Amino acid sequence: MPDKQLNKKDIQNIQALAREKLIAYCKLNDVIGTGIFNILEKNSRVLYYPLHDPQVWGFSETIQGKSFVCINTSLPYDKQVFAAAHELYHLWFGFSGEIMISKDMQELDSDMEVELFANRFAAEFLVNEELLRQEMRVFDINRDDLSIKDIVKLANIFVVPYRTMTKRLYEIGLFSKKEYEEFKSYTDEQADIWRNRLGLSVPERKNKIGLSNLVDKAMELYENHLITYEKLEYLLEFAELTPVKMGIERENSYQPPTDEELDAIMEE
Repeated sequence: MPDKQLNKKDIQNIQALAREKLIAYCKLNDVIGTGIFNILEKNSRVLYYPLHDPQVWGFSETIQGKSFVCINTSLPYDKQVFAAAHELYHLWFGFSGEIMISKDMQELDSDMEVELFANRFAAEFLVNEELLRQEMRVFDINRDDLSIKDIVKLANIFVVPYRTMTKRLYEIGLFSKKEYEEFKSYTDEQADIWRNRLGLSVPERKNKIGLSNLVDKAMELYENHLITYEKLEYLLEFAELTPVKMGIERENSYQPPTDEELDAIMEE
């Protein structure tokens, strides 16, 4: 399937938006990587949940004026990173409510133009061209003789999917069209083999469940005696936690004194 194309003006506009946000978050000269989740959580309530559908990377929605984003944690961590940046575009520039889908788990694709904008923004935001070139110099990666090893190393540095890095190198003019098509043909499995071969460590956060501040709020309510132990147990179950895991043991129910105990107390 050929890549859909944005026109030059659209790309320039997206680059300007990405640069503006990079400056705002002091990330113009810093790899964002997994820090993308801190930025996302600053802008919305984030639900991390394993959806068990590899085609759905994430989605965003606005409910009663509050923004919510869901990230599918059944996916590899680098794809979660990209999904978070993609959803930030929707939060910052509108059109929330779209589901981010990968039809073949190899490359994000959508017929909607706004999804192309969001994908390109995510790439520009996570892999800023100036920083990419800088990291290539730091790690002695020859821009004139890029190999599969180099692409995998760069993808690992920026914590983005292999195909995202491949496309990014093409977008900034370091690949010919022929080279891009060749490197793009590598599957995720083949890229993983190269990561293992090169001894690269990949961050793991598989199947994480996080429901924004639900756990903290539930704990506060219980600590302030506003909900029962049973209610706390019910709320924590959504995050696959228990009160015991949170350091709270079930308290013994109140037992009124017996008649004998009351008589003894009265005689004192």
